[in-house]
Amino acid sequence: MKFALLLSLFALGASAACADQTTGVATVIDRHADRPLTMTLWYPGTGGTVEVVGGNAVFTGVTAARDAAVAVESLPVVLVSHGGLRSAADSGAWLSAGLARAGYLAVEINAPRATSAAQGVNEIWQRPADVTRALDALTSDPAWSPRLDPTRIATVGFALGGTAALALAGGLFDTDAYLQSCTPPHSGPDCGWFAAQGVALTSVDGPALASLRRDPRIGSVVAIAPERVDVFADGLSTVAVPSLILSLGAAQSGTGAVPQTTLAATVFDGFAACTPAGPDILREDGGDPAICGDSPSARDAAHAAILAAVLRFLQTAGHLARDGGNIDATQRTCSKAAISCPLGKRP
Repeated sequence: MKFALLLSLFALGASAACADQTTGVATVIDRHADRPLTMTLWYPGTGGTVEVVGGNAVFTGVTAARDAAVAVESLPVVLVSHGGLRSAADSGAWLSAGLARAGYLAVEINAPRATSAAQGVNEIWQRPADVTRALDALTSDPAWSPRLDPTRIATVGFALGGTAALALAGGLFDTDAYLQSCTPPHSGPDCGWFAAQGVALTSVDGPALASLRRDPRIGSVVAIAPERVDVFADGLSTVAVPSLILSLGAAQSGTGAVPQTTLAATVFDGFAACTPAGPDILREDGGDPAICGDSPSARDAAHAAILAAVLRFLQTAGHLARDGGNIDATQRTCSKAAISCPLGKRP
């Protein structure tokens, strides 16, 4: 009885400590002349000014505390590359915020949006280059560099961001396969956009596309519904770190040597929940209202499943605790109570 009572009191105290924490958000900008990057940083924090991040007329945003104090001394890092060629900034806020609630520093990388197909043709190799540049900027930033745990750095990407994640893990692009990826019977993403604007894939920067994008600082990657998997050479056999392809709704072909998990979801579930006006706005603009899914609750359930699968893989890959999962008692109690509890300083 005494032992059970002590456990109950301990759990209540740990839960209260977790409740004091908020989801912090901050911005770091890498002002490169040709391709500036804006990085939205999500992390376990305290205090700050509450605001909504990543929302627009179609998609709902996420509530976070701007410039909250960082609640954890040393943070595992997840670099988030979200969305296809024309995704809005911070479109992965739901994913980044979920990672932050699990104790990560999640860094969503926003590059200039491709405004034409001529710009978009090079995004396939620019996205992984953006992630490496973002990591360079963070590791040289005097405020954030001391907070990073350099032994626990991962990348999670969705759609074209998932393609970037696989390249950062060591996947090598096959230039010929990319050049043929819009030639029938192939029909890659955005092929219609390229054709409508008279842009041929041969206009891609060939040497840049063929360059190895592996970043040795990145220890594991998750690619959620990655695009153009079939343009990697040798069935992704060059991937050099623990990696996972997380398919939504149907297994993807061409994944080769990289393990794959399929969730009961759709590719649209990689996007945020829609506003009440979202479906009508999409319809009026010639878009597909199916992007909004069946309901906000269904989208929330899909997000929870995606986040759980990502976290489960990162833990299995040894990203959270490379000492064999030796997490202290407070952290273990919190993790049973709520996913939003802090990981704290690594033992």
